[in-house]
Amino acid sequence: MSKSKQITNFWREEYSREVKKYDPFKVTQQFKKMAGLFTPGTSYFYILNVHDLELDYISPDVELLTGIHPKNVTIEKLLKTATPRELEWVQKKEVVVRDFYGRFLPREKITDYKLVYSYEMKDRDRKKRIMLHQATPLSISESGGMQHVLSIHTDISHLTSKSSHNVSFIDLEGRQSFYNIDPEKGVFDPEFANSKCHKVLEKLTDREQEILDLLAKGLSAKQIAGNLNISEHTVKTHRKNILKKTGCNKTAELIAERILTGLIM
Repeated sequence: MSKSKQITNFWREEYSREVKKYDPFKVTQQFKKMAGLFTPGTSYFYILNVHDLELDYISPDVELLTGIHPKNVTIEKLLKTATPRELEWVQKKEVVVRDFYGRFLPREKITDYKLVYSYEMKDRDRKKRIMLHQATPLSISESGGMQHVLSIHTDISHLTSKSSHNVSFIDLEGRQSFYNIDPEKGVFDPEFANSKCHKVLEKLTDREQEILDLLAKGLSAKQIAGNLNISEHTVKTHRKNILKKTGCNKTAELIAERILTGLIM
């Protein structure tokens, strides 16, 4: 049995059995617009119906990355774009994800968190890309399980040449998040989280954080200066201070580390 099939079978056993009936997610134009705001760069997103693991919606940009026409996309075909080595890690990460949402997290807080991890894939031209996977439950079934899940996949190859093996869980309400959980443990434990990475960004001022977010979106110092109505020299000074405070040598290095952790985007 292929690794992608093993993962979908795991989802069916652990999630689908909790959703007793099919209920399609109604994707409005406003929802598409809002989702697009969180997909900077080359990205695509989809709505997974947990009842049968069918896609209630897939954005057209999926073809740009995978070469698969939107009408032909399935969740298993998307999994197969990941390299075999990465699928091993995806499987381990998904075990920890299930433990987090199914055992650790109270049912009423399921929609308060998003999960973040990266993986290596081969695009439509068989070129290696590093993808950032972000997912959050949108609705809960009558039995208390996930019913619809929004997943966003973003190409971050311009920022890093390798994926991270860890998975993070980000509290969308700004309360307690859990960073860089090692999936080798096979379970979720808050003690496994690395809180240091969040404390690094706490050293930044609001303006520095704003500039870091804009740099992550690919804006140049000149573009940022125009957006914030400050001088280009000021932007470069802020960037220098950001690197000094975080102990990084390059902006791309810092952004990649924070994106892979889930602290940016």
